[in-house]
Amino acid sequence: MSSSSSASKKRANLCVPYVPLAVPASSDEISGLLASTLPMVAMFLRNKLIAWSAVLVSVQSWLNETESSRSDSQPGWIKLIMSLAGLVVCYMDLFFPAKAFGGALSGVIGGGDSSAVTTRLSMAPRATA
Repeated sequence: MSSSSSASKKRANLCVPYVPLAVPASSDEISGLLASTLPMVAMFLRNKLIAWSAVLVSVQSWLNETESSRSDSQPGWIKLIMSLAGLVVCYMDLFFPAKAFGGALSGVIGGGDSSAVTTRLSMAPRATA
């Protein structure tokens, strides 16, 4: 059999033309969820990498929002402000170092005053020569 005879055996009434599916309205649920939760995670963990990724995700969420997504959830600029606040919290130690706890915890941690070590050694039995 030749290829021309096999092509003629197709029935034209069974051929269905391709119709592309309609693209549903893009939902920014995942991006919005990440943009609103990553700043809080960055604040609690004080992780700078998470804070910077929260800024990038919130900028992306803000730039990709549509009219329908603006009415559904909080605006993108609020998410951006929250992510910038998370970034400020992570870098707060650079501007306001935590010196207030240094003196109070130095004896517990082992730095600074060694009175606890001398007190413990004075209680040890002494060898007599």
